[in-house]
Amino acid sequence: MSRKIFTLAVVMLMAFAVIAPVFANGAEEKTVDTWPSKEVTCIVIAAAGGGTDAMARAATNPLETIVGKPFVVVNNGSAGGLLAMEDIADSDPDGYTIGVFSNTDVASFAFGQEGCEFTVDDFTYIAGLNTTGDIIVLKKGSKYSSLDEFIAYAKANPKAVTIGLPSPTQEMTLTLFENATGAEFTGVVYGGGNKVFADLLGGHIEAGILGAKFVKQASENNLSILGLMLADRLSSYPDVPTFREQGYDAVNPAVRMIVGPKGIDQAIVDKLVDALEEGFEGEISENIKAQGEIPQLLTGAELDKFLKDDFAMRKDYYEGV
Repeated sequence: MSRKIFTLAVVMLMAFAVIAPVFANGAEEKTVDTWPSKEVTCIVIAAAGGGTDAMARAATNPLETIVGKPFVVVNNGSAGGLLAMEDIADSDPDGYTIGVFSNTDVASFAFGQEGCEFTVDDFTYIAGLNTTGDIIVLKKGSKYSSLDEFIAYAKANPKAVTIGLPSPTQEMTLTLFENATGAEFTGVVYGGGNKVFADLLGGHIEAGILGAKFVKQASENNLSILGLMLADRLSSYPDVPTFREQGYDAVNPAVRMIVGPKGIDQAIVDKLVDALEEGFEGEISENIKAQGEIPQLLTGAELDKFLKDDFAMRKDYYEGV
């Protein structure tokens, strides 16, 4: 009798071993098909109120209406956003944890910080929300009448010209500008772009590196903008020339992106992209414009190509520092 029970148990175990993967695959397919069936957490690598936080909410608020589930924004700017990035990378790739950061953010940690526990390959890059670049602005009443004159003086007087930087991130921008021009400057890190702009108005620094959203403020206050660090002009600021078109190949694009941990099912990614495309036809674009930024949805092969080239450039930069 006991032998029959044993044999039956063995048969049942073998049968379960055969059908278990079927049930597992079915459950996985159901999870993908029903996404989202609950709230989605969006981790932002900065404190509430800043540019990255505003960009995240510009996208997630309309997404709630489009997909019919809440998107809960969680801010964590600790360690400059490093801990938040680790949280995103370590989360389950089920589509219920996403995040917002830029190409410059993730590269600065992955390539530039010793002991960083993640790489640029530890994320699913879902969509770029905007493309922007830094501008270089002269102080009010500056003696320089052109970019060439500014560079000529800096070359003749190495380190004599002080340039304000909103954060350490712009140190790379300054280095790329120095490499392109052959001039040397003294960079001073401030606690944000508004502080740099205030000192430019007060004439306390010769120049400042600022985000493109400061174009309007600079123009309204009659501050000269030397150029934009992108390959092409921004459609919203068509009168601001790039440094490249002026003969200096200084390009440093920044794209804030919706991301997730590595391994999110492509079907879920596609659902998110579809929802974003719908939002970009209306409220998401309007929200981004209201921040003084340029909405630009970047997805699929186009996003992959941009990141491949951009990360290669940044890796070379950090390895040479």
